[in-house]
Amino acid sequence: MKAITFILMFFPLIGFSQMNDSIIVYHGNGAFERNIIDLSNNNLTELPVIDRDVEILILDNNNLIEIPNWFVNLKNLRSVSIRNNNLMDVSVLMYCENLEELYLSNNPNLNDLPSFSFCKKLKIIDVVNTRINELPISIRGMESIAYFKYSATKKK
Repeated sequence: MKAITFILMFFPLIGFSQMNDSIIVYHGNGAFERNIIDLSNNNLTELPVIDRDVEILILDNNNLIEIPNWFVNLKNLRSVSIRNNNLMDVSVLMYCENLEELYLSNNPNLNDLPSFSFCKKLKIIDVVNTRINELPISIRGMESIAYFKYSATKKK
């Protein structure tokens, strides 16, 4: 439970720091049992192959348009943040069975979410400032969802 609490507290800070030109990550002396990969602010247009054991993946502030199909092999992925990109399709994420947190805000071309019926542990979804302006029917039926954040604006 400590890891989830850390993530909930950590990701909003990332959102705050996104407005700064320089971003500093402090790695303290405390032990953290999660495998974290942070490739944010790298101007990426496509992803390099990622360690299959990653649990927390941060890809904020890049120029990503799509998520590669090999994401289905990230069996330990618990939390992914792909904020401030140009994603149009995130359907491959529906096969990340252990996904608990999904942060996709500020992807202005993102229109839809997949069913996520395989993601029985998914608790948090953030799609603010996307073209998703209502709670998808497929999400309404998910018992695990505790938090779904979206912008109630008209689709462009």
